[in-house]
Amino acid sequence: MTAPGNHLRRTSRDRRFVWLVTAAGVYALFSVVWIGTHPGQDRLTVAFDNVSQTLAPLAAALACLLAARSRRTPARRAWALIGLSALSWGLGQADWTFREVLLGQSPASLFPSWPDVGFVTAIPLGIAGLISLPAFRGAGTRISLLLDGLLMVGGALFVSWATILGTIYADSATGFLQQFLSLAYPLGDVFMGTIVILALSRMPSGGRQPFIFLGLGILLNTVADSTFAYLTTVQNYGATNPADVGWTFGYCMVALGALRAMTSPGRVPEQAVQQNRWRTLLPYAPMMAAGLVVAGREMRGVGLDAFMLWDSFGIVAIILTRQFILVRDTRSLGLQLQQQNRQLDHLVDERTHELDHSLEGLREANDRRKGLLLRLVTLQDEERRRLSGIIHDDMLQWMAVGHTRLQIARRAIADPKLAASLDHAADAVQASISRMRMLMSELHPQVVERGFTTALGQYLEQVEGDGDLHCVLDGGFSNEPTGTIATTLYRITCEAVVNARKHAAGSTVTVELRDRDAGYAVTVRDDGPGFVPEGTVYSPTGHVGLSSMRERSEALGGSWSLESRPGAGTKVKCWVPRADAEAPAPAMVSDAELAAVVADLGGEVPPPELELGAMVQLPGSAAPVSLGVGPSR
Repeated sequence: MTAPGNHLRRTSRDRRFVWLVTAAGVYALFSVVWIGTHPGQDRLTVAFDNVSQTLAPLAAALACLLAARSRRTPARRAWALIGLSALSWGLGQADWTFREVLLGQSPASLFPSWPDVGFVTAIPLGIAGLISLPAFRGAGTRISLLLDGLLMVGGALFVSWATILGTIYADSATGFLQQFLSLAYPLGDVFMGTIVILALSRMPSGGRQPFIFLGLGILLNTVADSTFAYLTTVQNYGATNPADVGWTFGYCMVALGALRAMTSPGRVPEQAVQQNRWRTLLPYAPMMAAGLVVAGREMRGVGLDAFMLWDSFGIVAIILTRQFILVRDTRSLGLQLQQQNRQLDHLVDERTHELDHSLEGLREANDRRKGLLLRLVTLQDEERRRLSGIIHDDMLQWMAVGHTRLQIARRAIADPKLAASLDHAADAVQASISRMRMLMSELHPQVVERGFTTALGQYLEQVEGDGDLHCVLDGGFSNEPTGTIATTLYRITCEAVVNARKHAAGSTVTVELRDRDAGYAVTVRDDGPGFVPEGTVYSPTGHVGLSSMRERSEALGGSWSLESRPGAGTKVKCWVPRADAEAPAPAMVSDAELAAVVADLGGEVPPPELELGAMVQLPGSAAPVSLGVGPSR
């Protein structure tokens, strides 16, 4: 988020930059009007023209060097070299101005001369600066860029020579050096302009603005250099020419680009460079134009002169070199890709091996967990059966004896009040006996003795007899479950019915029994008010019913699920496989292993001598579970 102070400073810088651009445009317009309306050898106009051409590149050099020193400026090396290029041009123009304005030498005598040293030196410095842009990172990229620029320069030179320059130079009386220099300046500009275009195509939109001004400056210099080359070739270059404003205004654009680089954000988000078609075809555009020119000359019966032949040879050499580098880079990239693929395959193999090892460990842990859960469920049932036997063989017998003695005493007492008290005591003992019998049934239901379906039907009849629910038993199993399977299914079903009695009193509960997927499927659904499940299969704090049902089904390798929504009732589904019905749980996990597993899970290890009803709290379990019914063996 940008701070308000930073935003205000940026707005102020942008406003000042707009004023600078406007001032440069007004100055260029004034220069064109002034020079155009004062032709000839007017000394004031000549001085104004030359001084403007000197100050503009020197100002651009100062701005570029300042941009190179600024830490906020990207591409500092590039701006430094571009600044040196502008400084070299400015020093050459200063020498020209000194000779023409102060010494009175004519432009014809000054070309070629010592000022051209500064002009010619500016070209390679400018090219080096543009190639140093961050968009062209890597030696291979910079070499390809140089070849693309040379290819465009060769094609442009071929077209220009075949259309205009060839005829002009053939009729010109100028020397070779003068012809060479007059061509070097615009071709160097074309080279630099090509690099700027390629750089702009590789840059993200947020960092292009400084280089757009730089490209405009190079374009104006190209116009001025081309006009200078033409006028000097025809020996018509005078002391003042409106085209000279191209150099002045061009370097003003370069200076504005450097200033904009200093006021732009220091870091531009990097974006992946996409290989657009036009960027790939751009270096070949002059070649297409050259091909059209050759075709036109052949149709007119005009062949190629020596210059065009040598230019063609140079273009072919550049294309072959470019293709060679492309093939070499492609092979290098292919080898790197193969190496990376091998490394990736090796890494995938390692990760796959680690994953297989982890999965194997998870399978073993899951198998032990299932064995532990099955052992716990089995021990719970054994403990409940033991408690049921103790109640039946001990407490219930003594309660029955007490009830009989109360009845005998009642017959022997004639006092009505005392007899009434004994009747109440006998009724209370009888009620206790009935409750103890119900507790025995809950602790150890007679599923094995009566059969699962029969025991479940009797339980549902008892629930319906209490008037809480209307119970329906639907379907059945082809083979009755026995042993642990029968007990587990019975307890899960009863727990689901108990939940329906608590939360859906007065509704209808349907218990469906189905054979499915080589196992037993039990569905308990009610048409009660329903609720929104909490998104977990564990019971909320203080309730153990849901966790108990889930753990019991998973202990036998089965599954359990709960479906409910407000106004649509509740559905509990349970499935256990038939194959593991009689799997001997104690053989899977011994007492010592059971204690070790409990310790590994972070639970409380039971004491050496396990008393009746000793409980162990396991992580993830809503309530303590029993590990045994007596002393450990």
